Amino acid sequence: QLQVLHEPLIDEDPVFIATCTERELRKRKKRKFSLWVRQCSSTGFICQIYVHLKEGGGVDGLDALKNKPQLHSMVAKSLCQNASGKNYIIFTGPSITSLNLFEEFEKQEIYCCGLLSTRKSDCTGLPPSMLNNPETPQSRGQYRIRMKGNMSLICWYNKGHFRFLTNAYSPVQQGVIIKRKSGEIPCPLAVEAFAAHLSYICKYDDKYSKYFISHKPNKTWQQVFWFAISIAINNAYILYKMSEAYHVTRYSRAQFGERLVKELLGLEDTSPSH
Repeated sequence: QLQVLHEPLIDEDPVFIATCTERELRKRKKRKFSLWVRQCSSTGFICQIYVHLKEGGGVDGLDALKNKPQLHSMVAKSLCQNASGKNYIIFTGPSITSLNLFEEFEKQEIYCCGLLSTRKSDCTGLPPSMLNNPETPQSRGQYRIRMKGNMSLICWYNKGHFRFLTNAYSPVQQGVIIKRKSGEIPCPLAVEAFAAHLSYICKYDDKYSKYFISHKPNKTWQQVFWFAISIAINNAYILYKMSEAYHVTRYSRAQFGERLVKELLGLEDTSPSH
């Protein structure tokens, strides 16, 4: 039920980077596409991917995507086209979060919780008084709330002002953020949920991004192909860990990938460790 829209971390091959000279690194071309995913924030399973090409130079090019929040909304709608009517709760970053998009999703029974930025987000329809920082100093954990129907705009202070837009959580429900040095910091439940599920995605990136297949062809479609294959293998491993087979033979991600390749190639597994 809990999912997040984001760009997954795609690591470069560390061996390739280590052997490159500074001149070769400067000459390397940047990827000509942007990869977005809709991902389960509880298991890490990637439900859907969306590839946005830089080539073409039209209004939907990657350069325009970075500068226009409405094009981020287009990406979000494409990723959530099969999610309507299932009461999903979608977490979004500042570039996607907007009142118009969240209201449109609510009509499709998709509920949202997003971090809002006055610089990166589309703030159309939001009260200006909540977008400006108050003049009086605030203590950590203090927050202000404005509501419109089921939609809540939360301004929460923790060494800086953080704004959240949500129609998935009641603003009166209390939560807590636990910091190692500061201890517990009170906050609305929406803030706690956003932090918890985004932190899981960071752990997924740390664990699985190293297993993306490093392939550097000239053709963009080949790069997209290998990234999609990498995501499929990671998804397969997540399903394997959720199955009963994992309790019989606990393969690591590296062992699982090795076994998968051998089975696809029809090679007999003679390793004593399997």
